[in-house]
Amino acid sequence: MEGVNHKNIDVNGINMHVAEMGQGPLVLLLHGFPECWYTWRHQMVFLAANGHRAVAPDLRGFGGTTGAPVDDHSTFTSLHVVGDLIGLLNIIAPDEEKVFVVGHDWGAMIGWALCLYRPDKVKALFSMSVRFSGRNPERKPLPTLRAVYGNDYYIMRFQEHGEIEEEFAKVGTKKALHKLLTYCNPGPLYLPKGKWVEEIAENPMALPSWLTEQDLDYFTSQYEQTGFTGGLNYYRALDMNWELTAAWTGDKIKVPVKFVAGDLDLTYNAPGTKDYIHKGGFKKDVPFLEDVVVINGVGHFVHEEKPDEINKHILQFIRKHSSCSIPRCAIIYCCMLYLIEPAQNKMDKIEHKNVSVNGLNLHIAELGTGPLVLLLHGFPELWYSWRHQIVFLAAHGYRAVAPDLRGYGDTTGAPIEDSSKFSTLHLVGDVIALLQAIAPDEDKVFVVGHDWGALIAWHLCLFRPDKVKALVNLSVAFSPINPSLNIVDLARSIYGDDFYICRFQPPGEIEAEFAEMGVKYFMRKILTYRNPGPLFFPKGKGFGDSSKDPVVLPSWLTEEDVDYFASKFEKTGFTGPVNYYRAFNLTWELTAPWTGCQVKVPTKFVVGDLDLSYHTPGIQDYIHKGGFKADVPLLEEVIVIKDAAHFINQERPDEISKHIYDFIQRY
Repeated sequence: MEGVNHKNIDVNGINMHVAEMGQGPLVLLLHGFPECWYTWRHQMVFLAANGHRAVAPDLRGFGGTTGAPVDDHSTFTSLHVVGDLIGLLNIIAPDEEKVFVVGHDWGAMIGWALCLYRPDKVKALFSMSVRFSGRNPERKPLPTLRAVYGNDYYIMRFQEHGEIEEEFAKVGTKKALHKLLTYCNPGPLYLPKGKWVEEIAENPMALPSWLTEQDLDYFTSQYEQTGFTGGLNYYRALDMNWELTAAWTGDKIKVPVKFVAGDLDLTYNAPGTKDYIHKGGFKKDVPFLEDVVVINGVGHFVHEEKPDEINKHILQFIRKHSSCSIPRCAIIYCCMLYLIEPAQNKMDKIEHKNVSVNGLNLHIAELGTGPLVLLLHGFPELWYSWRHQIVFLAAHGYRAVAPDLRGYGDTTGAPIEDSSKFSTLHLVGDVIALLQAIAPDEDKVFVVGHDWGALIAWHLCLFRPDKVKALVNLSVAFSPINPSLNIVDLARSIYGDDFYICRFQPPGEIEAEFAEMGVKYFMRKILTYRNPGPLFFPKGKGFGDSSKDPVVLPSWLTEEDVDYFASKFEKTGFTGPVNYYRAFNLTWELTAPWTGCQVKVPTKFVVGDLDLSYHTPGIQDYIHKGGFKADVPLLEEVIVIKDAAHFINQERPDEISKHIYDFIQRY
């Protein structure tokens, strides 16, 4: 097409092909299956002629985009694809805070996901054919679709690795594309094994007026080069996508939206969809939904069938939002609180219960009534790490809730043999599900995190800032995502293979060393660790000294405390907690959508000056010389406590409790 510029850009581990045209505010056009950038040919010319920069990438696995591991469908979740788009926007539009997004089919689904994960990047969304579908925590997508439609349904047929590709090859790429692109039956699309191949072979290829032979040839040329596997992988990752997006259960789309579908579109005629769209469900989940347009006599590829009509709808909508957008802001809640005298520290007042959330049986400890304060522990800890804060906060008019996180203590159900189930997506998903179960009427809660709990809290604020009133984090500062280098490789390059994060990677190895050392001795040693230098575990040498050396407990840690920790880890082992470190690279891969994202909730940070995390190379400059504040713009305070080490909430309980209370009472 004349006037369209083509380029390839390295983003998020792939080489993404981009077609673009025009100048002005950027409009990002996201295609579906079985399409490529070319599906937007009409819209690109029109938008460019009307003062916009139209950008249409070939998505991961499609067309001229290369580098995606097509043999691994687990790398085709919405997190990966949105990560690609964020990387693309950071390169091609670094000065545009927000862009317009237009999506169709899978592009619509990716558009919805982009708005969930990074609403700060979207001025407005124009979505076609596929409506928003909130996550149902009780139903995985694929078993549900199989139950409704059976095994011949196209999405179910797409699950069989290599099999449907072989049938497409047998039919011929051009005929297969003709079948899919011209499908105009409002009923479900079935591809019975072998039968649909025979039917196509017998039927001539009559093209509708909107699809020329030249158009079909272009699509064919692209798929003959790439095959269909990349596109099919989006369907094959549906259940994995469901698993990884638990954090957004119940979340809403909070950008301006217009939705268009053809009345003959199979997606519009899916069971329950019309009622959802037209009877209030859609508007409830997408509160800034401004318009729904149903075009008569049109099938699935509405932007190709009716290009002039769709072009007009897009332009009218984005012009409406060219000078304004709805910002994502932190809503400050003001509460009248009455200060009461602290109650005595009586652990027996703490209530214990188990709550079924996100596939787990999550143990929580709680005390008090009032606004909820969620306390997230680190490694190697438990709810018990917050024993002092729980009592203090309850005495001061708060409901303190401290869970045993996934893989810890009395929380059960996590597949500890599979470290891929311990990414921050899973962990934040657990937290969101817990809040929905125990505090359904609280829109936002206070969050306090330490060590891994702090990391989870940072990610909670990135993924779901709408759930957090204010954050107090201890020990571990925010770490912006580096798209070029993952944490494990970075740690190894700085510290070598004996560094604890590196030693934690091989399954079973460090667990065996902890067992040989003795659980109780390990707990005494790790909880009293006060060396501000990096933590090393030389193979077979424990902490680098003799495991026979006695450990004298400090005044803040009693034998009873150590016994409690040891009793739990003797039952559960350390594999669950160590899996958090083993999932570091997976978390890095899945969180690409938040590259360059800021934490936008009111925040206070406290660390001890002997904390090993405070002495990570470059961290003090980052914290005190503007980097931290740039990434966490609502950072209000940084407190460095002298002569305090890593387990600061246990070592300085009264001081930390007061810091937490003084901060959260403002909100």
